[in-house]
Amino acid sequence: MKKILYFITQSEFGGAQRYVFDLANNLKTDFQVAVAIGEQGNNGKLAKIMQKNNIKFFVVPRLKRNISPLNDALALLETIKLIKNYQPDVIHLNRTKISILGSLAAWLVSRSSLRVVYTVHGWVFNEPLSAWLKYFYIGAEKFTAKFKDKIICVSEYDKLVALKHKIAPAKKLVTIHNGLALRHSWLNQESSIQKLEQISGSRIKSGMTNNIVIGSIGNLYKTKGYEYLIEAANILINKNKLLLTFIIIGDGDERKKLKDLIKKYGLENNFILAGRIDEAAKLLKAFDIYVCSSVKEGLPYSILEAMSASLP
Repeated sequence: MKKILYFITQSEFGGAQRYVFDLANNLKTDFQVAVAIGEQGNNGKLAKIMQKNNIKFFVVPRLKRNISPLNDALALLETIKLIKNYQPDVIHLNRTKISILGSLAAWLVSRSSLRVVYTVHGWVFNEPLSAWLKYFYIGAEKFTAKFKDKIICVSEYDKLVALKHKIAPAKKLVTIHNGLALRHSWLNQESSIQKLEQISGSRIKSGMTNNIVIGSIGNLYKTKGYEYLIEAANILINKNKLLLTFIIIGDGDERKKLKDLIKKYGLENNFILAGRIDEAAKLLKAFDIYVCSSVKEGLPYSILEAMSASLP
């Protein structure tokens, strides 16, 4: 039975982690699959989901999202050791850091039968980064593309970006869109609102039938662009006097900054940061409108779920 080893930089659950789990879980009957997890390791949600579904996984302790020359060198050595020990036929890399380190590791292992696949979940150099860091990532992606057999883009836009920056030749790039297996049913609007009010301790509709609820689901990271959503809300509410409630389901290291920005614009009664909620998509009917404010995405699952729930 052929062996596939998936790599993912972080264990904190998001779109890329869901992608890796879906692939590993659906292929485990036909292939010998395992997942290598970096940051958060055993403590992250992805590791717990792997355990629950009897999927073998390894932890790469030094593999972290942020750049650190010493740490990254050690993560490279750990990756090489894992590939040598597990002897996969295919390694499938997800996220930029492991894309770079994993392809270098595969090259250094020098096993001609090993195939390297990389899925791009949005190019990191499209994030709001300094000029030198953007050029660094473009250069690193170009250089390590030589050691990859196939690069999967989850949107045609990402493929066009790769061609524009000459990351890899067209024959090495393929677009395969994300898809949904609709495993859940949505709660109706009233039940969804009640559930969110219970979790957040905040009123959502406030008795106003014309109060529009605008929602989003995502980790509170810089790349999600929630600061721009708050600035847009300031214009709509404080200047145009619209009756709006904004709900963001998710958590992350930008939470305090976003709360401060909400307070700065006096939007405390219009914004709910609901925190992380398991199976949040079941609550989509609480929203009248779904918004994705990200500055960098591939093809996010949250958009597909909002579309499947018939949200504008």
